[in-house]
Amino acid sequence: MQGFDDILNDHIRMGVYQFKAISVVGLIEFCDGIEFAFMSIMMAIFKKEWGLTQSEVASLGAIYFLGIVMGNYFCAFVTDLIGRKVTLSIFSGLAVLLVLYTSTVNSYKEIMIVRLFFGMVFGVAQPLGYIFITEVVVSKYRGRFGLTLTLLYVTGKLYLVCLCFYFLEDYTTGNWRGLIRFNAVPAFICFLGACFILRETIRFSLNKGSYSKAFQQIDIVARENNGPDYPVLSQIQKDGLIQWYVRQYKYEKKKKVKFTELFSKEYVGITVRLWIILVCSNTQNMSIFLLMPFLFDKEGEGFGAMFWLYVTELVASWAIYLVIDNPKVGRVRVIVISAILCLVCNLSLVYWRARVLFVGLLLIKVATRALFSTSYILACESYPSAYRSLGSGCSQAVGRFSGIPAPYIMFPLFFIDAYLPFVFNSAIALILFITAISYPIDKTQKPLESSNTSFKQEVDED
Repeated sequence: MQGFDDILNDHIRMGVYQFKAISVVGLIEFCDGIEFAFMSIMMAIFKKEWGLTQSEVASLGAIYFLGIVMGNYFCAFVTDLIGRKVTLSIFSGLAVLLVLYTSTVNSYKEIMIVRLFFGMVFGVAQPLGYIFITEVVVSKYRGRFGLTLTLLYVTGKLYLVCLCFYFLEDYTTGNWRGLIRFNAVPAFICFLGACFILRETIRFSLNKGSYSKAFQQIDIVARENNGPDYPVLSQIQKDGLIQWYVRQYKYEKKKKVKFTELFSKEYVGITVRLWIILVCSNTQNMSIFLLMPFLFDKEGEGFGAMFWLYVTELVASWAIYLVIDNPKVGRVRVIVISAILCLVCNLSLVYWRARVLFVGLLLIKVATRALFSTSYILACESYPSAYRSLGSGCSQAVGRFSGIPAPYIMFPLFFIDAYLPFVFNSAIALILFITAISYPIDKTQKPLESSNTSFKQEVDED
């Protein structure tokens, strides 16, 4: 009897199919990186151009994260019903429309509504990209392909900063409408790719009990990866795969898959720790997202500082790429090291202030990039197939939820003392470290189904 991981590793293997998938879902991450950097810079521009108050600027950041939380929950509960491909096609199309509409807004209320819907779109797309890659890539390269999404996310931010040199004069003035219109191009390409290139994941068909469709998908993808004369799936392999998923279905039906199952005895330790890790990671990242343009403007830095910060983040992401699938390192250890780096850098910024501003922000960016690169993959790997969208989607939603109150904490602290937010972040980094060292599971280069130990025992007994 074989699980799908065995078929994926030994029969389908790696090839054109996986690279097509990463090219499409990676564009979503590229666009998300553009949007994240755009929103960070636009808050400073809107504050000056529209005369926004401190509270209004904070609300502009908070509403985007509220939308992301709503999108994360939508992804968690709906993607398993209508499919990964359909969901990605719908929301990448909505992204194109929202990008174009954003360039026409003329009031604070209007931009608030647009930001909410934009957050919802990317709140659905971001966890879906990691879910997609987790389900189609062989276990040996799962981490690296997931990290490729991160590389494209950082590249998207770099792309936007390069455009800022042309469209903007500084952090508070410039042709921001032309800037956002230009960004509709990659979003439209992603929409076309999701509609015409991307295939639905085979795991989704198997989990739905559509075995004939799944077997056809396996044969098509295997030949796409290995050549037109590659042998089709044998009847023995088909029977073994059906047997595996029938038993898995019975197990999941017995367990009554629902939200409360994330807090069952089997998963509560994973769920609570994941939520804390993602809340702390998002809080660290918010200090950069919210404060970087204001800090650089205060210290007289131009877009060059932001550009080199993102370049270094991209280089660091490549370094993480080289070790993320090494079982001797593992996902959890990367998170622990990143937490230590965040703690040291935040304390350094509190003490040395402007003298270490660029280096401190740079290293925090590197650490938060490592945190997101590994924690999203860890969330997908920590739950079995039936709970993957629910568990990872809810974890990311809870993490993103911390972005809603963060502006109301960071900006008041910033306007008291520009470096006071880093005192708060030091405490967050300490909590992150304590949580990470106690994380109970690490599935680096291991089959996804093995995360469900009870099911494995039940299968072995049968």
